[in-house]
Amino acid sequence: MFKRIDHIGVIVKDGEEAATLFSECFGFSKADTSPYTDPQGEFRSIFLVAGDVTIELLEPTNPSGALANFLQKRGEGLHHISIEVEDIDKKLASLKAKGVRLINETAQAVGDSKIAFVHPAATKGILVELTEKGHK
Repeated sequence: MFKRIDHIGVIVKDGEEAATLFSECFGFSKADTSPYTDPQGEFRSIFLVAGDVTIELLEPTNPSGALANFLQKRGEGLHHISIEVEDIDKKLASLKAKGVRLINETAQAVGDSKIAFVHPAATKGILVELTEKGHK
């Protein structure tokens, strides 16, 4: 079952500059977990919060990585929408059974969460991240 939108991912050239912009213009502040550096060295994230809204600013750190290529081709802006689900494995199986194209057929652990991505070709051009919280 889908629970809520967990966060919106925005790809940027400079995470600190974008964080300042969102802070000064819209009242966002850095989350306690910021910044996050991807263990594979692909990107750095800054999570911003304002009320119930969370934005993940994604700054590519590997110039030849997938996120850097995304940024180069599409520019700064929306990268993904993350939707929190109760049981990610069950949700992935359900989507696969419906013929929905997935990037990840199995979820991967990230911190205390599990995540997987649905291919944008299946969701009208929007990359959707499924997130199950509290998994260890």
